[in-house]
Amino acid sequence: GSGKTRCLMTIGSLCYKPIFASGASTVSPIFRILDSFRGTLIVDEGDFRFSDEKAEIVKILNNGNARGFPVLRSEATNGGKEFDPRAYSVFGPKMIATRNYFEDRALETRCLTEETGGRKLRDDIPLNLDVEWKIRGLDLRNKLLMFRFRNHGTHHLDPSTVDRTIEPRLAQVFGPLLSVIKSPTARKALYEVAREYHRELISDRGTDMEAQILEVIRDILHSSADGQVSIKEITSTFASRYADEYDRRITAKWIGSVVRRSLQLRTQKSHGVFVLCPSEKAKLARLYEKYGITIPDDAEGALSPGDLGDVGDFET
Repeated sequence: GSGKTRCLMTIGSLCYKPIFASGASTVSPIFRILDSFRGTLIVDEGDFRFSDEKAEIVKILNNGNARGFPVLRSEATNGGKEFDPRAYSVFGPKMIATRNYFEDRALETRCLTEETGGRKLRDDIPLNLDVEWKIRGLDLRNKLLMFRFRNHGTHHLDPSTVDRTIEPRLAQVFGPLLSVIKSPTARKALYEVAREYHRELISDRGTDMEAQILEVIRDILHSSADGQVSIKEITSTFASRYADEYDRRITAKWIGSVVRRSLQLRTQKSHGVFVLCPSEKAKLARLYEKYGITIPDDAEGALSPGDLGDVGDFET
């Protein structure tokens, strides 16, 4: 009752070639119909059973964000005796109505999300669509098609419209939209929308385990005399702060795997314990910015790689 389906039907009626589908659709017909019509895929109740990075439908949606990454399939020929490879293009705009967010963070960053149902239904919104809605939709589609005819080949991606202060993925998504807008007022409003999405992404990351570990690393670096940060010290500090938030036992092996795999910070063994490599400190500034971690003014020097030591130190 939040208006998701009505939103899809209204915007879908303005698309040049809308492809309406339900969340119960399987992967095979989706990429085949996208390749045949090259239209706008509109999926209602798109709460796929598996919406993480391992799901095939999520991979297709991720690849459909840019040209050049088709879905490859083997098609049976000659009565099923031979199989020929074929590439299916899945590039194109897509609208998906879901009740929850996708588990895959990469897919979420490719989406412009609008939460519906937060306001009362306006009195001028009909509960059931009538013939007038179809007539108005056809009229607007014709006007949009004429716009395409008149402006075909005249608009190109304008590098000057790219906002380098926001996430690269968001800048990539908003770039084409900003390139076709001539009104300074509308362009300014769209810039603000992009920056709001950027702030939401940073805020969401700030609640992740990776952000908590980065806060621990920041505090240890700030108070450390030798500039070394060990996995053991990160684990003990993390456990003292956030043990109540996790149902499992916090171990150095678990924390070390998050540091190496999720944060992609390399470690080395020093005096029997694993510590962050001195050269990895240069990555921390970018990670702090990505996860919205504030840096004290007197801690700026801790971000520099610093003295890497003598060759003999590493050999020892």
